[in-house]
Amino acid sequence: MNSAHKKHFHWWYIPLGLVVILLVAILAFALWAHRFLPWKNMIAFTSNLRLELSESTKNYVTSGERDYSTLPEVLTMADGTPVQTVEDFAARRQEILDLFEQNVYGTLPKDGFTTSFEVLEEGSALNGAAIRRQVKISVTTDKGTSDALLLMYLPQSEKPVPVVLGLNFKGNHTVFADEAILPSYSTEADDETLLEERGIKAERWNIEQAIARGYGIATIFCDDFAPDNADTYNTRVISLFDEPEFKAVGAWAFGIMRGVDYLVQQPEVDTNRIVDIGHSRLGKAAVWAGANDERIALVISNDSGNTGATLTRSNHGETMKSINAMFPHWFCTQYKEYGAAANALPVDQHLLLACIAPRKVYVANANDDLWADPQGAWNSLLASRPAFELYGQAVISEDCLAEGETQPHAGQSVWSADMGYHKRSGWHDIQSEDWAFYLDYMDQYLAG
Repeated sequence: MNSAHKKHFHWWYIPLGLVVILLVAILAFALWAHRFLPWKNMIAFTSNLRLELSESTKNYVTSGERDYSTLPEVLTMADGTPVQTVEDFAARRQEILDLFEQNVYGTLPKDGFTTSFEVLEEGSALNGAAIRRQVKISVTTDKGTSDALLLMYLPQSEKPVPVVLGLNFKGNHTVFADEAILPSYSTEADDETLLEERGIKAERWNIEQAIARGYGIATIFCDDFAPDNADTYNTRVISLFDEPEFKAVGAWAFGIMRGVDYLVQQPEVDTNRIVDIGHSRLGKAAVWAGANDERIALVISNDSGNTGATLTRSNHGETMKSINAMFPHWFCTQYKEYGAAANALPVDQHLLLACIAPRKVYVANANDDLWADPQGAWNSLLASRPAFELYGQAVISEDCLAEGETQPHAGQSVWSADMGYHKRSGWHDIQSEDWAFYLDYMDQYLAG
């Protein structure tokens, strides 16, 4: 054979092939996602990838009508009876929580279990400015026991201190660079990985700043209650209950409440100033726990988005259809039945925020986090106000907005004595700037 006719393999075939495969994969994902998301919402999804969008593109994503014509009234019972007194609202609140349990979050066990605590380690931290305590929380039913590890830092103080409690995403060892922090029970990392990961999420918790300002911080790895995995979410605390509708977000909320069980027994903790905080999907759990647990004085939602603080009926950013498709283990079966018919849902997230009254609520968003829909979260907070007003509480006024604005701008905080909001520039995260807002708000409105 003539060598001139031989086909040669060129090295650039490999990167070209990889590029083609990548483009095909992206196209396939886009077509799959479009089954659940309109194009505007798909563009909003790029905020999770931290892709810079032009202002015109952002405006395209956030523009358009928001149909709130079917938004359930806060002060009207499901049968149409008006709610006129705080006694009436007590019944309305229970009705709302029941509707959320049946249609959105699924079972939240309130009995049939016992909770016990064992202090595993305690010592001085932050050069003597704080006490570190690590506590095994054990939940037991007739089917067995499931353990979670609570990590707490308390400022040295002669009187009880307020404590901010929340779940973390990656394990207790990631929240602070303290070698004494024990690995969480559901952490599967080896010693080398634990060492590499120690303190990598410290900014999300700002423990030193909180301690310096007189606040305790308590946290638990969310996977200690339910792994965020559709195949294994029911292998820990959920496995203790014969409840097929006990789902992941419900388990995380249940875990927060078990943390509160411990805090209210501690003489060093000001039990009138327990704060519940959560970011992203754990923000959804924080709002669900805070609405149910009246021992929590302030509920903080950070970028919690759809089925968190943001109205489902906004239909901007993440949608009910997409969240159930991508995370089928988060919410109950009935929630999936509504699909694209959000207007048929008998509740929306403003009602859940309303159930926090007469306590305090704080909602925060990031300006570029289009997936979490900051406008929908702001609208939700405003729509919850009738419940707070019924109790005579101070609520945010729409007069805080400049002419032409429909929500606070990046860097702006808007507070009243019982309700707070801020929007930070940047992406989906919880940062030192967020904590500065939260601590300033608590200094002013969560006085002892």
